[in-house]
Amino acid sequence: MKKIITATLFALAVCSNAIAAGDLKIGYVSVEKLLTQAPQVEAVNTAMIERFGGKKDELQKMEGEIKSMQENYKRNELVMTEDKLNELKSKLIARLQTFKQMEAALNQEVSTMRSQELAILQKSVRDIINEIATKDKYDLILSEGVVFAADRLDITDVVLERMNKDFKK
Repeated sequence: MKKIITATLFALAVCSNAIAAGDLKIGYVSVEKLLTQAPQVEAVNTAMIERFGGKKDELQKMEGEIKSMQENYKRNELVMTEDKLNELKSKLIARLQTFKQMEAALNQEVSTMRSQELAILQKSVRDIINEIATKDKYDLILSEGVVFAADRLDITDVVLERMNKDFKK
């Protein structure tokens, strides 16, 4: 425990000396801004729509069929024989189960692809930030959890510009 306290105090002393000397260069990156303005995000969204749009349309069509079957069941409930009602009910339940299975599979597939694409994007952003930090000699670059950052510390536009340049390649 004493070692941790000693190490923490030492780190604070070193940082406070660097800050006092004015040697510390700090930057800030807004991940939210990157995720809303980077062309890579738009490309991923477009690819997701292209890849899963047909399946989503199929699910919407199936949902309409199920609603139609439910309405038919309610409309004819009093005039149909019990055998016909049970048959219609069985078909409705089977169709609903198929729909739910297909919907769950699609959601899982979309979630998996989104996670993979997000991991690729995060790695790209980290690489760009590391290059900018090395080139411009930053000592510290912050991201999430920052309550306030002065505009002069915000390097989000530099990262975004680099992402745009990389995307055009």
